[in-house]
Amino acid sequence: MRRPSKLPPHFLDGYDRKSLVAALILALLYLAIGFVWSELLRQNQADITWRLITLWAGMTALVCWRVQPRHDLALAAVALAGGFAFEWWGTHAQLWHYFTGEQPPLWILPAWPVAALATKRLAPLLETVCSKAPLSWKAVYWTLMLLFAAGMIRFLWPSLRHWSSQVATAAILIVIATGKAHRRDLGLLLAGTGLGFLLEYWGTSHQCWTYYTAQTPPPITAAAHGFAQVCYARLLDASARLLHLNPQPLPCSGSDRG
Repeated sequence: MRRPSKLPPHFLDGYDRKSLVAALILALLYLAIGFVWSELLRQNQADITWRLITLWAGMTALVCWRVQPRHDLALAAVALAGGFAFEWWGTHAQLWHYFTGEQPPLWILPAWPVAALATKRLAPLLETVCSKAPLSWKAVYWTLMLLFAAGMIRFLWPSLRHWSSQVATAAILIVIATGKAHRRDLGLLLAGTGLGFLLEYWGTSHQCWTYYTAQTPPPITAAAHGFAQVCYARLLDASARLLHLNPQPLPCSGSDRG
């Protein structure tokens, strides 16, 4: 059984030259988004609140902490592709829609890899806290994952006639059933859910996107952000096996079957 990854003695120890490079890349990305969609920003500048700025500053700081270039780039690519798939499904199945009416809008896609990398950094913090509890990781995994599956299927039920919702339901069940790294998956699920709630609350409360339930937000959508992180980790594991590589484990990467 792998021991929980230890945090550095001082938080700032996680910042180095690679962090500076990551910060520059993110700054260029944000500037490019602002330039390409400047008209949207001008039309909705009242919605750019200090809460949103603080949230993005926090995620940026997390992304720049303890940078692992090879693994981070792979995760960012998977999250970008996965984010497009999730957004395409949700908007075409009419589970949510954006104020621009796009299915999906391209300007939302960069948020997915940034959130994925921020979640990756948060996961070890949760593991450190939870590792002291006498838990059966396997039991907690199955309990939370089955609760998520039930909640998500209930949420998407009105769209189940759409083929993409049928694929999404099958994918959820397959990902849950094939889980082996229980502690890692739980860390990603919980960290992603917490960050997802902050993102979903801002987006729905400012009507940037709206769910068919009109909730701000539906609780299950926050958990869906966490589950998306588990999907990314599973895809990276599968890719490493197919390419006969030694995968660099994500945080919380023990199998923890007991």
